[in-house]
Amino acid sequence: MRKTLLALAVAVPAAAALAAWWWLPSRQELAARLAQQAEAALGVGVHIGALDWRLLPRPALELRDLATEQQRPLELRRVVVQPRLLPLLAGRVELHRLELDGGTIVQRTLRELGRGTSQQKKPTAPLAIELDGLAIRDLTWVSHSGVAVVYAGDLAFDAGLQLREARFWRPGLEPVAELQVTRQAPAPDASTQRFSLRARLAGGSAEGEATLHTAADGGLRLQGALAPRGVELQQALAAFNRTSPVGGKADGQTRLSASGENPLALAQSLRTSTRFTVRPATLLRFDLQRAVDTLGREHQGQTRLDLLEGQVETQNTPGQGMEIRFTDIRAHAGALTASGSARLHERRLQAKAAVDVVDGVVGLPMTVQGTLGELQVQVSKAPAIGAAAGTMVLPGIGTAIGAAIGRMLGGDGDAPEAPAAAPRR
Repeated sequence: MRKTLLALAVAVPAAAALAAWWWLPSRQELAARLAQQAEAALGVGVHIGALDWRLLPRPALELRDLATEQQRPLELRRVVVQPRLLPLLAGRVELHRLELDGGTIVQRTLRELGRGTSQQKKPTAPLAIELDGLAIRDLTWVSHSGVAVVYAGDLAFDAGLQLREARFWRPGLEPVAELQVTRQAPAPDASTQRFSLRARLAGGSAEGEATLHTAADGGLRLQGALAPRGVELQQALAAFNRTSPVGGKADGQTRLSASGENPLALAQSLRTSTRFTVRPATLLRFDLQRAVDTLGREHQGQTRLDLLEGQVETQNTPGQGMEIRFTDIRAHAGALTASGSARLHERRLQAKAAVDVVDGVVGLPMTVQGTLGELQVQVSKAPAIGAAAGTMVLPGIGTAIGAAIGRMLGGDGDAPEAPAAAPRR
């Protein structure tokens, strides 16, 4: 009996492998078939540089040098698919593991995908796929404003592609920049999932929770909150290839929300609102007191701020990138105080501010606008003071934490509302 069971245990997988060997098409035929299916799904041509597959020791399909046929193509250097053989022979797609190793995703290019697919006369239902795990390595995301950042990640799923846990990080970075997501115990409502969030960034941390609701039509809605603590602004923005004009450790409270028909649409519609405090803070490339004393003729140096606080709101819009609004910004440095608001979109700043220098000048009004590095300032007396106020409204913990969960900069827009004069101290 034991010999019979052993023979069956060996014969069944061998027979399945032999059947799959005869059933699978040639490498060239399979590459052409997959390219056609990808083109039908994405609405643009897809090139597959090379394809290979094996049945033993574990079935696997390996694709190399994938690229969409676009002006700025989406590229994947290597994709490995590990299917479960018996379900595949039965017509079900169940994947043990999917690996994405190297590639470039351009945010501006994503908006071109899917065009023309609505012209199909007979739309087909999406193929049901089960997946145990997804591994992402050295995947470069190019934001709407052209900033390239490399990410990595590991995701684990339960039945129905329900996320169980995930970890995303910036490879090779010190101090660590990472986000961990863990699903909590099932909620009474099967359409709602709750997750614990924990981020580490620039020597600080942020902990919170998020809720993901799935509507009857499959649409997704995300809501959550994070509490960042001790995040060093200069290191945080440098972790995502950006430069901060302010140094200092920030604390805050962040709320986030998003909605979309799939996870990609969800990520691209993300909104955040953060109340932040930096105490103390340093303007790294501007001496505010010197600018006031010389009526703006000189301003080289740094400014030590007793306090920098305010509100940062970000909105990610598909095809337009990230818009950042700064409101109720207040800075205190000795006898000087300043308040302001601003809008940053696709490296263009529009800001209005008021500086209270106490000695006879109260609520000095000014406007700052233009591209970063080429700001134009309008002020009643000292133009350089306006540049200082413009510098002060740029930083924010919301920007840094947002970058940690995939948010990017970008866009244009209207000027913010004029701020009230800074309060007398």
